[in-house]
Amino acid sequence: MMLKEFLPRVRTGAGLTRDFLYLIAVVTPAMMIFLYGLYAYNREWIVATVKAELGIDGLATEGAVTRLAETVEGLAEDVRRATGEDRVIRQPQGLSYVEEPVSIGENVVLWLTVARTRLGKNCRLTDWTPLFSDSRNVPLAGTRPHPGGVRRQIGDDFEKLRVEMVPPPGLLPGRIELYLVLDYECSSDRDGTRVITRVPDRTDVVTYQLMG
Repeated sequence: MMLKEFLPRVRTGAGLTRDFLYLIAVVTPAMMIFLYGLYAYNREWIVATVKAELGIDGLATEGAVTRLAETVEGLAEDVRRATGEDRVIRQPQGLSYVEEPVSIGENVVLWLTVARTRLGKNCRLTDWTPLFSDSRNVPLAGTRPHPGGVRRQIGDDFEKLRVEMVPPPGLLPGRIELYLVLDYECSSDRDGTRVITRVPDRTDVVTYQLMG
């Protein structure tokens, strides 16, 4: 390469280097100062706009923290309701059924697969009532064949229980819906004092065919 061809390239490279250093040393600080001044002048508007867009206005205030706690508790309640943990008992779907055939005047035998939830750990079953509905869709209470207190409690593990009951008179033949209303007494500790609370629950609905 000839010297006269090389020198213009050197001058071009030096010019680019000079321009780059000028940008770093002069233009960049000037732009930073300009942007900082713009931010300082419009700071309140910028902050308010960002808070409004992100929905975090008043995030650290007492009211906002309280609302957040209520929201979290509401979500937890939804989860407990969805998983059945807001109930005393839990039932696997489709495993409870009525022993058939059933004719008018006969007792009804319900095979109930059930267990207690964590909420029901400190609860004691005190009473239960069977409710029947026929095509009129009006719940009618049945009775227990052996009056008296509850003979056994529902355990923590799933078990299959045989529950016999006397249906109410006057049920119409056809499809019958049946479920049990359960009365529990649940104990809890409040400030060192044992408190007993009545907690109602119910079994899932099962159906059977009543023969005429």
